[in-house]
Amino acid sequence: MSLAAVVAVGFTATVTAPLAEAGAHACKVIAKYDRNRDGKLNIFEAKRAGGATFRALNPDGDFTLEHDEVRGRIGPKTFDRYNRIKGRGLDRVEWIRLVRARFYAANPDGDRTIECDELRTRAGHRLLAVIWH
Repeated sequence: MSLAAVVAVGFTATVTAPLAEAGAHACKVIAKYDRNRDGKLNIFEAKRAGGATFRALNPDGDFTLEHDEVRGRIGPKTFDRYNRIKGRGLDRVEWIRLVRARFYAANPDGDRTIECDELRTRAGHRLLAVIWH
């Protein structure tokens, strides 16, 4: 097995492990952040969850998330795409922009709410990766 293959397999394992773990908590995330108790997450509730996750992932309290703080939740390409000022890390606004994009990607029926079954899809797991902690 080549070194590139070993690195690729290792990277895939680190990315999918938190996503699989988050999938088990799909309905718990909704229950935790569902302010209006309708059993769904709307965009405002998802942003609130994303903000809480941002704070939880930032142990050094420097107002930015460096790549090592989000490893396993988002890949390097996504990090670079949302990191507007390179070399600084993702700030809260950039993180919430990512949450918003993943929210709408995880909402295939277009009803502007995320139900538990939508969080169990691939796009839903990607949303969970940025709102679950």
